[in-house]
Amino acid sequence: MGEEATAKARLIESAKAEFLEKGYEKASLRKICADAHVTTGALYFFFRNKQALFESVVSEKAEKLMALVKRQTDSEVNGMGSSEEYQRELSRFICENKDIVQILLDKSAGTSFENYRDDFGFAVAQGFFAFYDKFGGSSEYRDIMKLIVRMRVQGYIEMLKGDYDMDKMMKFSALMEAYGDSGFQGMMKQFKGITKGAE
Repeated sequence: MGEEATAKARLIESAKAEFLEKGYEKASLRKICADAHVTTGALYFFFRNKQALFESVVSEKAEKLMALVKRQTDSEVNGMGSSEEYQRELSRFICENKDIVQILLDKSAGTSFENYRDDFGFAVAQGFFAFYDKFGGSSEYRDIMKLIVRMRVQGYIEMLKGDYDMDKMMKFSALMEAYGDSGFQGMMKQFKGITKGAE
C-alpha cells in the first residue's frame, strides 16, 4: 500500500472512531486528522468535506446491510430462500460491522444517512407486517407493528453499544430473534381474543 493510500486508510479509521464516539455533528475534523497523523490539508486532498469523509466511512456497509435486510424480508414475505439462514447472515454482518452499524443507526444526524435508521426500520417492518397480515391482524391494531419494529431496532442499537465479543453478540441476536418470534405468536393469540371479545 502506497503512502497516500495508507494516509487515507488512517483517516477513515480515525474518522470511524470519532463518529462512533461523538456522532457526525460533534465530530472534530482536527481531532480526526491528529489521530490519523495527517494535516487538515491532507484530509481535503482525499475528501472534499466532512460529509464526503462520513460517506467514505459508512456507504459500502450501509448498502450491504440494507441489501441483507431486504433479502431477509423477501424470504419472509415471499418464501424465497431460507429465512433462518438469511437471518443468521444478517446477524453476523451486524456483529462483524458493529461500529459502522451503530454509526448508521444512531450517529448519522446531519448527514445524507440521517434517515437510515428509519429506512432500516421500514425494511425490517415489511417482514413483520407480512406475518401480521398472514395471521389475521386487522388494520385497527396495525400501528402496534410500528412500535414493535422500533423496539427491535433499538434492541440492535443497545446490543451494539455493549462490550460483547462476536460469539456473545451472535447468541444475543439469536435470543432476540427467538424472543421476537415467541412474542409475536403470543401477541397474535391475544389479538384474536381481543377481536372475538369485540364481536
